[in-house]
Amino acid sequence: MTQPSPLYRLIEAGLQGSLADFVAKRRPARSWRDIADEIRELTSVRVHDETVRLWFAEREQTGSAV
Repeated sequence: MTQPSPLYRLIEAGLQGSLADFVAKRRPARSWRDIADEIRELTSVRVHDETVRLWFAEREQTGSAV
């Protein structure tokens, strides 16, 4: 992802930190749905688990730095 979407930036603002770090601390132990639910609980921003997966699954598989 070259330029974060407005939704991505809104979530980071709500988390007051990096979404990539937030996800990295939870994967692969937690499901994408659990992570999306936690994002909603912490930020009041609703994001679909598939959206979060699309943002990060490829990096998770390749082991790339997030």
